[in-house]
Amino acid sequence: MLAGLYVGREVPPPAESVDVATTNPLSPGIAMNTDLVIGMAGSGGDGIVSAGESLLTAAALEGYHGVLTKSFGPQIRGGESSFRLRVCTAKVLSPGGSLDLAVALNWEDFLKFGAELPVGGQTTVIYDSNTNVAPDRIPLVGVTPAEVIPVPIEQIARETGGSDRAKNTVVLGLMSGWLGIGRQEVIAGIRKRLAKKGEEIIERAEKAFHAGLEFAEQHPLKTDRLMAEPSAPTAKFVVDGNDLCAAAAIVAGCDFFGGYPITPSSEIMHFLGREIWKYGGTMLQAEDEIAGVGAVVGASFAGKKAMTATSGPGMSLKTEMLGLASIAELPLVCVNVQRGGPSTGIPTKGEQSDLFQAAFSAHGDVIRPVLAPVSAEDMFPVTIEAFNLAEQYQTPVIILSDQEVGQRKETAEPIDAAAIRIIERQKPTAKELEHYVRFRFTETGISPISHPGMKGGNYLASGIEHNEHGAPTANGEMHSRMNDKRLRKFDPLKQRRDLFIVDGHADAPLGLISWGSTAGIAIEAFHLALTQGLRVKLLVPRLLYPVSEQVYQEFFASIARGLVVEQNHQSQLFRLLRMFVDVPRGIEQLAKSGSNPITPAEVADRLRQISLALQREKHQQPSEG
Repeated sequence: MLAGLYVGREVPPPAESVDVATTNPLSPGIAMNTDLVIGMAGSGGDGIVSAGESLLTAAALEGYHGVLTKSFGPQIRGGESSFRLRVCTAKVLSPGGSLDLAVALNWEDFLKFGAELPVGGQTTVIYDSNTNVAPDRIPLVGVTPAEVIPVPIEQIARETGGSDRAKNTVVLGLMSGWLGIGRQEVIAGIRKRLAKKGEEIIERAEKAFHAGLEFAEQHPLKTDRLMAEPSAPTAKFVVDGNDLCAAAAIVAGCDFFGGYPITPSSEIMHFLGREIWKYGGTMLQAEDEIAGVGAVVGASFAGKKAMTATSGPGMSLKTEMLGLASIAELPLVCVNVQRGGPSTGIPTKGEQSDLFQAAFSAHGDVIRPVLAPVSAEDMFPVTIEAFNLAEQYQTPVIILSDQEVGQRKETAEPIDAAAIRIIERQKPTAKELEHYVRFRFTETGISPISHPGMKGGNYLASGIEHNEHGAPTANGEMHSRMNDKRLRKFDPLKQRRDLFIVDGHADAPLGLISWGSTAGIAIEAFHLALTQGLRVKLLVPRLLYPVSEQVYQEFFASIARGLVVEQNHQSQLFRLLRMFVDVPRGIEQLAKSGSNPITPAEVADRLRQISLALQREKHQQPSEG
């Protein structure tokens, strides 16, 4: 299972996003597309997400790159669902902008997604004619799509597939026909997915697919959507963030997982429940969030590499136990796959609004390292790094993923196994065990850690302040020394420049900062801005906390104006930076609550506006002399 996983170690620059780039060799007068965004919505049970995953897999097998995001209504069962798929001939880092192809199985559900499925003047809209809406009466207010095509999707599904449940398969046929990709791969996927259903069911599904394909061939689009050949036509692997996180945990040596199911993190627990036992580990589904992390603290005390995963509400419940791990200096990894909040919030939508919680929801003077992956692919190396930091610094480490990173699917590159570096906790030597002092003051602030059963390694680990031996104390001087020990040990971490992506002109007056799932959007916007002649540089932190003051100060040295982009309402990273760094007054914020997409074009446009404002300022300055 683990041998086949793919991941990249760094984020490469994306290909320029161009809608039409290549001439069709079969029809010289028809241009072909290098980058398309497809969106589809319908009701629960319509197989919306399954259709998107099938199309992405088919495209990946032909060598295309892609990103698939999934979105659901807040209901436990049923309700609306959608996918948004970007297919490109070269590497992509974000879900893109407005849709090129929009598919509505019913309008009520499609409209519920609003800005998540943006229709513009370049969009071809396909909808089920069973909705009895005339093409010139579709309920898209304030926009005129490039083309509107009613298709009897449900009718075709019943006639060929024997049920309206085959609607998603009909749509796969339509997409394969109009895009010119994935025909054999989709059929192979249908056969694999329905293998246990019997040959009759498979034959019906194939008929539904071919009927959709035939409709597409008989009804060519006015705006051609055929895809150009991929830049490197070799099969890509399709991965998602939650599965890669779980796989990386096993590679890092995780022996124990304790947790409780919560959207959108549950796939991590599901994966480990299937796989971790094969590598000598244990997965415990506890009775609640508190018990889950409590078991993880106990496993760490027992000498095991341990992990838990949750979302915002679960993090609130785990806070006290994370404090115990901090004062007892016990390593563990806690993944927060963020969703919209507060409280239950929007459980099925992503948001980057738990940064304050990750950094500051601890009683007392505590630092817990906080890491954030920039993509689903990046989840693998970030999880490995989280375990390494936990073991090295004997501390809880928080990974701030979110619903998009955790549940979206991406094409990815092979893992470079030779680059994987695993760090183990520092254990006491035989001489140190002769008179073992668990919390001994050291130059680094890190003390060798024993575990039960280690001869001579017994010590008291509790949540109360203690002296070097672990004995309880209320002495103010000792408390101060212990606080210094627990915080000072993170000083080297803040010097880790490899935990930051920095790009662009070193002396650029414009700066762009982003993190987590919005980083891919910012990276694409950065490269777009460079092509437009803007002098801009980029900073993407994978280490969010503790704040690396020197890294930011060096970045800001030439900056007069800039932009911090993030998916939360309060601009949490921007505010966090202002606590520790002298942020230039010209730095602005582009922040939106979850379910309000940010696009690369929007960020690049904002950078252009900032650049013009900077030019006006320079022009208005009085000349010297």
